[in-house]
Amino acid sequence: EGWAWLSLPVPTLTELIPPPQILLDLEEAGISTKGTKSGTFVMYNCARLATLFETYRREAEQGVYPAFPLPLELNYSSLKEEGEWLLLFNSILPFQEVLSQVIQLPISSSGVRISPSTEAVCKFLIQLSMDFSSYYNRVHILGEPRPHLFSQMFARLQLMRAVREVFHSALMTLHLPPLNQI
Repeated sequence: EGWAWLSLPVPTLTELIPPPQILLDLEEAGISTKGTKSGTFVMYNCARLATLFETYRREAEQGVYPAFPLPLELNYSSLKEEGEWLLLFNSILPFQEVLSQVIQLPISSSGVRISPSTEAVCKFLIQLSMDFSSYYNRVHILGEPRPHLFSQMFARLQLMRAVREVFHSALMTLHLPPLNQI
C-alpha cells in the first residue's frame, strides 16, 4: 500500500533526457567534404572501433577481462573526460536530429552532383571522426586488467558502442558498409 511506488518501472537514462532541441547549421560547419582523405579518415576510425571491440572480445575470452555487464549496471559517473561528453552531446544525442534535418533539406539543381543530405551526413561523419580520434588518441579505453579499473573501462566501452552505432547508421544512410579492420 504505502510502498506501491517501489514496484513502478524505473525510467532509463534515455527516457530521462529529453530529445535534443538543437538546430544544427550544417551549411556553416566549416568542415570540407571536398578533400580526398576525409572518407578514408572516417573509415579508418570505424576500423579502429572494430579493432577495439575485437581486442576486448578476444581478451575477455582469454579471461583477461570479465564479461561485459548489462548497460543498466554500468557506472556512467566515471565518464569525466571532456572528450567523452563531446562525443555524447555533439554526436550521439543529436544524431537523430541530424537525420531529420537531412530529410528536410531542399535539393537544388545548381549543377552540384552531391545532394545536400549526403553532404550533411558526410560533414557529420567527419566531425564525429575528428572528435572520436582526438579522444581515442588521449584515452586508454582497454586499460590494465585490474578490478578497480573495470567500471570506467566498461562505461567507456559502452560509450564507444554508441559511437560505433552512430558511425554505422550514418554510413548506412550513404549505402556504405563500415570498414571492420585496419
